[in-house]
Amino acid sequence: MASEVRRQSNAWLRRVCVDIEGAVLSIGSGDDSDGQRGCYRDYFPRASSYTTSEVRPKGGCDLVLDVTNMPDIADAAYDCIYCSGVLEHVFDFRAGLDEMTRILKPGGVLLLGTPFRQGIHMKPNDFWRFTKFALLRLLEPNYEVVEMAELCPHDKKSWPVTYWTKATKHAV
Repeated sequence: MASEVRRQSNAWLRRVCVDIEGAVLSIGSGDDSDGQRGCYRDYFPRASSYTTSEVRPKGGCDLVLDVTNMPDIADAAYDCIYCSGVLEHVFDFRAGLDEMTRILKPGGVLLLGTPFRQGIHMKPNDFWRFTKFALLRLLEPNYEVVEMAELCPHDKKSWPVTYWTKATKHAV
């Protein structure tokens, strides 16, 4: 059964993904399951393509890639990058963000999910938690933040579990 925050995340994603068009890259896709008996690819009904990826071969992903170094992906190759629960596992998260920015088209959409109040997981590769203020500052040079959601159980409104950010890459 999906947690309350998972249900909130999925509802937010369904709403913001419905109008996204073009090529979508899902980074850290796993099996693409949304934890509610669906697939994230179905959240993007107007996408012309949806490519899944993982850092290691896993469950039929389309690409195996390291988010900090994606030389096989051309500059400005994607209209949207969907990245959930990845940056906390990347020691050089700035390199990961730079690579995502490089492969995203100007005007493209970055959908970024990052934990804040979440237990240590995937040991020993769990390095970071990001505040709202850190995310805004990290994205500021290259993106306009369109929307940021602070998701948490209803009884703990001051301590977000997860941040979801929708940002548009600046046109060059």
